[in-house]
Amino acid sequence: MTNLFKTKVLAGFCLLSLSFLSCSKEEVSLDSQLKVSDATAVTKNDMLGHWDLSAMVSDTAVDLNDDNTYSKNLLNETVCFNTMSITFNEDGTFISNNAQMTFEAGTSKNQFSCLSDRMDNGNWEVRNDSLILTLDINSSTYTHKKHINLETNKFSFDVTKIESNQYVNDPGNTQASPIRILELEYTKS
Repeated sequence: MTNLFKTKVLAGFCLLSLSFLSCSKEEVSLDSQLKVSDATAVTKNDMLGHWDLSAMVSDTAVDLNDDNTYSKNLLNETVCFNTMSITFNEDGTFISNNAQMTFEAGTSKNQFSCLSDRMDNGNWEVRNDSLILTLDINSSTYTHKKHINLETNKFSFDVTKIESNQYVNDPGNTQASPIRILELEYTKS
């Protein structure tokens, strides 16, 4: 059985791996606001459009590509995440491209390797201080709630190891095992 280290966006959003809510749905008007700070409130319209992954920063430096150079930004360690993106549509739907990888490559079955991307889709909304995504992954419906940090043309959110374990079967002792928190940053294109 292949063990995958899948970074979700959003399935998590990397989606890899997000906080779970109950699966109940509530109606939210288009003028609902996400309060990012006391100085800035963001409407649902601010999230509309296509966003590309621009950084994936871990709490500890890793060497995924075995070049003896460690980095906290996983984009410096592999091209696996280069195609990750999310598009928020005006009708409340989204589609995300999420990377997948394995640590069971090579003759000794302990090397890192990229796998084909996975496309996820579902519904999204902004409620209070959170971005909420509902999607199907492997025939299961998940609802994720993420507090996001929003700047001009960028947003980010954290994914914890506990959340990541919902999607990833890390066999332990891999290059990614020490990671406890990832911050995923997306830039509007």
